[in-house]
Amino acid sequence: MFEFDQYRALESSAAIRPAEKISYVTGIRKRSLLIWGEHCVECAAPECFQTCDLYKPRPDQRCRRFEVGMRRNNHFRSQTGSAADIVFGQWGKLEARGNTILLRNGLVSLIETMVPRLQLVINFFGRLVRRFGGSAPWNSLSFELLDYVAKRLQKASTPEQKPDGFLIEIYNPAQQCCKVKFSCAVSQSKMLSITASGKLALPYWKQLVLTPGYNRFFVPYSDLSAVVESTLPYNISFTPEEESGTQLVFISTDFVCVDNLEAVISEPKNLAELKPAAKCVVFDLDNTLWDGVLVEGEISLKSSVPALFKSLDQRGILITVASKNNQEQALEQLTELGLVEYLIYPVINWNQKSENIKWLADKISIGTDTLIFVDDSPFEREEVSQSVAGIEVLPETALDTLLEHPRLQGSLTAESGNRRAMYQQQVQRSEAAVEFGEDYLAFLKACNIVVTIGAVADEQRERVGELLQRTNQLNFSGTKYTREAVDELLQEPGTDKHVIHCIDKYGDYGLVGFSITKAEQGNIKVQDFMLSCRVQGKLIEKAFFNYLVDKYTNGTATLDVNFVATKRNGLAKSVLQDIGFTLEVSRSAMLEVELGQLDVDFLEMRTDIMPDAQ
Repeated sequence: MFEFDQYRALESSAAIRPAEKISYVTGIRKRSLLIWGEHCVECAAPECFQTCDLYKPRPDQRCRRFEVGMRRNNHFRSQTGSAADIVFGQWGKLEARGNTILLRNGLVSLIETMVPRLQLVINFFGRLVRRFGGSAPWNSLSFELLDYVAKRLQKASTPEQKPDGFLIEIYNPAQQCCKVKFSCAVSQSKMLSITASGKLALPYWKQLVLTPGYNRFFVPYSDLSAVVESTLPYNISFTPEEESGTQLVFISTDFVCVDNLEAVISEPKNLAELKPAAKCVVFDLDNTLWDGVLVEGEISLKSSVPALFKSLDQRGILITVASKNNQEQALEQLTELGLVEYLIYPVINWNQKSENIKWLADKISIGTDTLIFVDDSPFEREEVSQSVAGIEVLPETALDTLLEHPRLQGSLTAESGNRRAMYQQQVQRSEAAVEFGEDYLAFLKACNIVVTIGAVADEQRERVGELLQRTNQLNFSGTKYTREAVDELLQEPGTDKHVIHCIDKYGDYGLVGFSITKAEQGNIKVQDFMLSCRVQGKLIEKAFFNYLVDKYTNGTATLDVNFVATKRNGLAKSVLQDIGFTLEVSRSAMLEVELGQLDVDFLEMRTDIMPDAQ
């Protein structure tokens, strides 16, 4: 239950909406009735109201620590009811008195629906009494009554009432991660009290890293039991790392009992992992990029489109179109509008859009779950949504906010800014390959491929981070790294970090690979190896393994590649098997190899000077 009655906005603004469909936790049988309030990290109410420079009165004259209070947001509605949209002010925290009295979920929802209606009457009565001579607490009569209920619920809790754990569902509308401290601790005045067992009731806290979009965490009851069962009053709170300005939507913050505990625990703590960063946006044409229908007459390009295309292109997001139109007429119009240069494999025909989009994904060699499709027609959106696995579908009204979409932030590395050119060069390669028929190796030899292997330079760290976070098909370990983990990884002593750069006569592929290796007495351990799918099928992997054998040994060696199968790295498994590796069940792919055995004669190999591992 949230303090929605103290929300006061100076001006009306649109409520935040989720950028994508959210899979909330289901099967909640019972949950606690927690009363969440607006508090200060240095609270000494009510005495501090007279002395603190930060004191700002709410309608009930208590201190305002959220910019406009808690806004009810029905766009996020899980099994626990409406969400609370909060913008934290300086020293603000969200806090509740803890209790583990577990009631039927439906009953708690009913209480949470009825209480705000009663608060209107209670608040009016309190203000009336205050006006006719009542003391200051009458201003906050609703708060005082709810706080009294919270204390009674806390006292009524018994050690026998044990939930499965504490469920947290939070939506982060920002484009970057933020950190929030989750705490379950004995009330400050009782912090050093001794429990009946003679032990201190030590607080529990956890730093929650909230990525853009929906975040889910589940804290097992065993982690909180020391505090909850201490018999001392305790509070539960959320405090942002940033002092002020953090905006979050709190969806679920409850002790719960669920039907399927394993399902809650086993799902990713951050469901953004199920939605990778988008790599390509597919646009419809008529009444989407332009107003009007091309085959019926004149059209007018929407004013925001040129800037939108330019920004997406600079971020390394690929752009194309899938339209039911006359191809020659549409391409002529796109050329006149200056848009055709941005497009990769435009598909303009009268076929089903879902089939065209599948063809696009295969042609670009990306997963359909990294595509976003924008179309004005509800019928076309539904057809694509039902037929193309994992694709995100948006209406044409999303054009104006597309650059704020959390999955379309891309990056500003040299490779990102040049990504379109790289794919356009790939079109030229594909057309040239046709001339060689089935002799694919002859085509590769004619490409004049040059591979350079070296150490990680400072200016390459951002691109390495991209590979570690975004690579799927040729991610041999299956590991994904956070930004903080990437920095730690690059500074880790005792291993060599290699980067791989590739170029051919058609153009520069850029930095396409990263590896962490360690060699000991003829055993070469490849701890991590990521390779961009843009060089898929060019035997770069085999040439790199040959380089390692040449660098670390004078004869025979054992190559030990850390390989963990995932749903998306089947290509990496095929590569290892084709080279001759034996895949072990213990996260390893092994190969006994002699010097020169893996040589790829048509690739020119170059090496920058690699420093010794520290």
